[in-house]
Amino acid sequence: MRIFVIPITRTRWALHCHPANIAPTRLTKWAGVASDKWSKWSAYPRTTWRGKIYSYGETLMDKIDFKEYFLKEIPSKDEGALVSKADIIAPSFVAKTEVLKELDLLVKTQAPYHSKWMKISCYLLPVTSLFTLVPVIPNFPFFYNLFRVYSHYKAQHGAKHLAHLLESQAFEIVQDSELSRWYGGRSTVGSLQNSASSESLGSTAAVRSNTGYSTMEPRTPNEIDQESLENGTPLLEDPALVTDSDIAEMARYFDAPTFDHAVRRARHQIIAQTAKPLR
Repeated sequence: MRIFVIPITRTRWALHCHPANIAPTRLTKWAGVASDKWSKWSAYPRTTWRGKIYSYGETLMDKIDFKEYFLKEIPSKDEGALVSKADIIAPSFVAKTEVLKELDLLVKTQAPYHSKWMKISCYLLPVTSLFTLVPVIPNFPFFYNLFRVYSHYKAQHGAKHLAHLLESQAFEIVQDSELSRWYGGRSTVGSLQNSASSESLGSTAAVRSNTGYSTMEPRTPNEIDQESLENGTPLLEDPALVTDSDIAEMARYFDAPTFDHAVRRARHQIIAQTAKPLR
C-alpha cells in the first residue's frame, strides 16, 4: 500500500492512498456494483433528467472533503489482511516528523468525526426513505444518505487502520527526490510547514519552460496577485505550488490511475478554501 503526501501550498497537503493486494468484502463488492451503475448514467445527455441528476450528483460528491476520500481509500483491516506495511511517499524536502504529525492529527480528528456522522446518517435513513418523488424516479435522497453512511463507515475504519499502522510503526517514509522536480527546485526550503512564514522560497525560483527549468528572481505577492487577475485565476492567501498538469505527470510517474482525479480534487478544494476575497 502506498500513501502519497503531495504539498499543494506551503501549508496544505493533499493525501492519497493507492492500496494493493486487497481482499474485497461483501460490502465493498456491493459498493462497487452501485458505483458501476451510477457511472453508466454519465452516458445520458445532460438535457435528460438522468443526465442532470448525474451532473448534480458528481458536483455534490466533489464537495465532500478530500480527507474523507483519502481515509476511504485506506483498506479496513478486513479488506487489508495482506497489508502489513505502508510506504508513505513524500517530496524530499518534507520532513519525516511533519509527515507523521500530519497523519497522526488526521487520525485523531477524523475518526470521531466520521463515527458521529455515520450515526447521524443512520438515524436519517428512515426519514429519507419517505422521499418518494414519482414512482418511476428512484428515491435519491435515500440513496445519497445511504452513500453517506457507507462513506463515513469506510473513512472511520480507514482511520482506525491507519492509526494501527502508525502505532505499530508498520510504515516506511520514502522521500522521493524525483517528486520534488515538480516543485521547481524548492528542495532547499526544508519543511514546507516550517517555511509558511518565509517571505520567499529562496534567492531564486525555478520556472517551467519548454526546454526544462530556468531560474528567475522570486516574485512578490503583489506580482503573483496581478498575474492571477490577468489570467482569471483565484487570488490565494498561500499560492499553489503545483498545477493540474504536474499532478497528471505525477500520476503517470507513479503508475497510480486514481491518483490524478483524487489529488486534483484535493487541489481544487484547497485553492477554493484559500482564495482571497475579491478587492
